Amino acid sequence: AAQQELLNRLLAANRDTAFGRCHGFSSMATTKDFQEGVPVGDYETYRPWIDQVIQGEHRVLTADQPYMFTLTSGTGGQPKLIPVNRSTKTNSSRLSALWLYRALADHPQLLEGKALAVVSPAVEGHTATGIPFGSASGHIYQHASWYLRRRYAVPYDVFAIKDFEAKYYTIMRIAIEQNVSFIATPNPSTILRLVTTADHNREQIIRDIYDGTLSAKFDIETVIRQQLKSTLNPNVKRARELEAMLTSNELFAPWYYWPNLKLVGCWKGGSVGTTISRIEPWFRPGMPFRDIGYLSSEAQVTLPVQDAGSAGILALDSNFYEFIPEADIDSSNPTALTVGQLQAGESYYNLITSPTGLYRYDINDVVKVSGYYQKTPILEFVRKGRDMVNLEGEKLHVGQLIQAVESAQRSTGVKVEYFRGVGNVGASRYDLKIELAEGSLNDELVKQLGREIDSRLAELNIEYDQKRRSGRLHAPHVQVMAKGWSSRRVKAKLDRGLRDVQFKDNLLGLPDEEDRPSDVIRDLSL
Repeated sequence: AAQQELLNRLLAANRDTAFGRCHGFSSMATTKDFQEGVPVGDYETYRPWIDQVIQGEHRVLTADQPYMFTLTSGTGGQPKLIPVNRSTKTNSSRLSALWLYRALADHPQLLEGKALAVVSPAVEGHTATGIPFGSASGHIYQHASWYLRRRYAVPYDVFAIKDFEAKYYTIMRIAIEQNVSFIATPNPSTILRLVTTADHNREQIIRDIYDGTLSAKFDIETVIRQQLKSTLNPNVKRARELEAMLTSNELFAPWYYWPNLKLVGCWKGGSVGTTISRIEPWFRPGMPFRDIGYLSSEAQVTLPVQDAGSAGILALDSNFYEFIPEADIDSSNPTALTVGQLQAGESYYNLITSPTGLYRYDINDVVKVSGYYQKTPILEFVRKGRDMVNLEGEKLHVGQLIQAVESAQRSTGVKVEYFRGVGNVGASRYDLKIELAEGSLNDELVKQLGREIDSRLAELNIEYDQKRRSGRLHAPHVQVMAKGWSSRRVKAKLDRGLRDVQFKDNLLGLPDEEDRPSDVIRDLSL
């Protein structure tokens, strides 16, 4: 009933938009009417409509005109711009306040110190008509509850530093001087990068704190450096406290310099969740980690209310949701279920209808119903869906990998018989499995092929580029496969009953039963 009421409000508010008139919003009275009148679509379905908004046209997708766009990677080389309007801002602020309320209920001393929240800039550029675009995390940061914003440990200007090494150093140089009691950032690999940056630069950080400076060896924009300079003062007492930690501890870790830290908030589900085990040794035993929720540039979907696991309560009053059973996603006419039709323990592809103007939007995510909060489903993010891998937030699509391999072959002259990209979750990298068309090639030429693929992927996918430059996603390995590897791979799959006319290998994915180490004859790091 709550979902139907929300859908009715969205349709009524937007019936006089270009999209609403085209699809007959004014005549829709039920969910069935909506499902029959509006087809399921992905971003490419909406790109022509969003292009009109970008060009400055009004009342295209929503009556509430977008005031900015969030920027994220597309399946091809062209990024996606997701509209953000006042309703989006309201939903985001409400959910972040509820998350904080529940966290404070369980950890009352959470904000006795400072909050270290790390995001990307909310504004990274402007469209030709002057509409700003930037990151979803930066937008949430700016519109979090006032209570949280007044506790921020790091000035927002720091996140505009373009050089990743300089940005991570600056964040930690400022934050380590303070009593941090709460850390929040979407990707746990960001936290790992922060603490290792501090450990590698421990003496410089202490020297800067002692002198009230910001090291000149880091590439920080002049305007930002000047803004930060006015906020820094010598802190001899804190510097000496930190020096004492160095003499007694092997690691320069949060366990020591933030002894009052109460909670770490970050993603814990999907492939990025494996990073948690790499972070934990840096913190005191038993440090609680709480998932910040299933959220993306398109929508915030869940509200986690406990430290355990990664699941959260479905945000029923934020978006209208439909779900396609995972097993039915490739059928010619899959059934779209509503919230009340979900079954605990089952996995689904979810469709989102949001106040941003995305209707029946296939976000290509697989989620699982892990239980219920009263009558509301509790969802956990499982993985990106078909033809996509997401190790560190890069959302790499198979189409981008195909383009990159084709481009690299042209530029290097190396001919590839067959290839497959495999996400190496534990190492935070991709293994490029290559069967060469020619005979034996020297390692340097094959590595050049790998470097070209890596470079082209960064051009095609802005988030891959950001994760590579920040060091959260490591350089790929090129694995030269034994001759006949691709044929043996296909035969093994067909022997298990797949029909040859229906067979389609997965050129990008996580390791499967046919990815055997014995087929690798050379493993080359770039």
